[in-house]
Amino acid sequence: MCGICGKLSFKSQIIPRELIHAMNEKLMHRGPDEDGFYFDNNFGMGMRRLKIIDLSTGSQPLYNETKDIAVILNGEIYNYLELRKDLEEKAHTFKTSSDTETIVHAYEQYGLDFATHLNGMFAFALWDSKQKRLLLVRDRMGIKPLYYRADAHGISFASEIKSLLVDPECTREIDYSALDDYFSLMYVPGPRSIYKAIKKLEPGHMLICDGSKKTITQQRYWTINFQAVPDYGWDFYKEKLDSLLQDAVKIQMRSDVPFGLFLSSGLDSGSLCYYASKVSSKKLKTFTVFFNEKSYSEQAGAKAIGERCGTEHHEILLKPAIEETILKINNFFDEPFADPSAIPTYTLCEYTRKNITVALGGEGGDELFAGYPTFLATEWARYYRMAPKSLRKIFSRCVNALPVSWENVSLDRKIKTFIRGAENPYERSHFAWYETFKPEEKEKIYSPSMKNNLNGHDSYESFQTYFNEIKNGTNLEKLLYVQQRTLLLDEFLVKSDRMSMAHSLEVRVPILDHRIVEFATTLPARYKIRGTTLKWTLRKLMEGRLPASILTGKKMGFYPPVPSWISGSLRPFIENVLSKKNLEKTGLVEYEGVRQLLEEHNHKVRDNHRRLWTLLNFVLWQKKWG
Repeated sequence: MCGICGKLSFKSQIIPRELIHAMNEKLMHRGPDEDGFYFDNNFGMGMRRLKIIDLSTGSQPLYNETKDIAVILNGEIYNYLELRKDLEEKAHTFKTSSDTETIVHAYEQYGLDFATHLNGMFAFALWDSKQKRLLLVRDRMGIKPLYYRADAHGISFASEIKSLLVDPECTREIDYSALDDYFSLMYVPGPRSIYKAIKKLEPGHMLICDGSKKTITQQRYWTINFQAVPDYGWDFYKEKLDSLLQDAVKIQMRSDVPFGLFLSSGLDSGSLCYYASKVSSKKLKTFTVFFNEKSYSEQAGAKAIGERCGTEHHEILLKPAIEETILKINNFFDEPFADPSAIPTYTLCEYTRKNITVALGGEGGDELFAGYPTFLATEWARYYRMAPKSLRKIFSRCVNALPVSWENVSLDRKIKTFIRGAENPYERSHFAWYETFKPEEKEKIYSPSMKNNLNGHDSYESFQTYFNEIKNGTNLEKLLYVQQRTLLLDEFLVKSDRMSMAHSLEVRVPILDHRIVEFATTLPARYKIRGTTLKWTLRKLMEGRLPASILTGKKMGFYPPVPSWISGSLRPFIENVLSKKNLEKTGLVEYEGVRQLLEEHNHKVRDNHRRLWTLLNFVLWQKKWG
């Protein structure tokens, strides 16, 4: 795993070496082992390397035989051995054993179609000195990040925003629409970033930057296509998925450094544990974080999976005194980010890095195979809306009168969340179930300045864009696609990348192997959801392989006991951060509305933990980065 950065000027000016060095320095945590640089007049790029493959000769940049093509890579090319063999048969000569070198030879061989030959998680920059052409490429699912700032004078790019901000041509003007999206979703959905000048390169895309013509074009090289195909029967799909998962885990366990796996009580990590323990020649190391609060803890389930698979299992207790961790985490998110599971993820990565350098993670199963209760809620909401409006109003009042519980996934929270979005058409209701601050709630906390800057912006557009991209799909296919392009991409994968890179730990996600993603698009809906059984495919596949309690267990999510923390151990810290003085400094949030949220939560009138956590992380972000 690495960090990359660089700049191409269309003004024919020499790129200062000290600028690229300064940008690269901001990425030290992503690659502590070594750095590398390349300069060609009006182009320069740098990288920080975490050594995983080819420890002795894999230093970057890497080149083709004539050294007129150079590449720097953040990520891994998993099929590099197979690709290398194919390219050598086509007369290409390799000088290292690195996976990165396959990129330049694939580009020589296949031209702009070369990215389709790569299986991996990657964000890379390739410079063709003959054509004066820069290619910026991001993997199909957006596992690895790539940000850029472009205008008529050129382009700069980096793995993280903090590196781009070193470039004096990169302005820091806030994108208020992006900030409004953050208050809706707890993260900033792409392709926006929190800064107007900076964008996120979308998954499955490349930027073609022509230094001679002074043009920048974007090209999509891969897309998710749900396909209407005949139902071949469960045995066919079982055999296919079993083979794909086994091979994805096998090729992603290629490494020259110690290896392990993150383990929860869930199906996704449990399935990976089963396959990894079969593939590994050594006893597999597994790691889990648990909480003292039983309804949040996945300790027992993770332990049961570890025992069934015969792993060397490690358990880490997360204690509620985590103010210092919250502040540390803020150093690694360059834009507002409020997913509370970043805290246990940070702690898990910190402990894990002391034992291994590469870990497998279970991201992607819910978004490919329908693991979220909202998929069921969408269908239930259709019937709910058939009831008379007067009856729905009575039911809503009764539900809102239920006592507040701090338990994880409590019944009152599930019902209240359902009612919160069920009145909307199914596309809008799906957004509403993830919405932290509704428009009427924003009215109470936004300052006049913030309201004036929004110009009627509706955060739903971040979901609507992807609903529109898959107009002809079934309802379930649309929901899965939207989840893949929003929640998975800009929340879960961002969290995994930043928290692992904070400790120079590489995390790989085999379920998001593009072959498995493509397989999932051909899987009929009846194999994804059966009645009220979510993720039926994986449950059926893992019968007899994982403990029965795991196959029938309810989804918990990797979520800490934030509601009780806010009104308990973290109360002084949060009230200090969300003080009138600090909120007035932002110029964007009104104290009185926030004070009301705190009082409601602390007196258990209403569970406001998501809203308060969103506000907390916004204030902390603005203090450091704004």
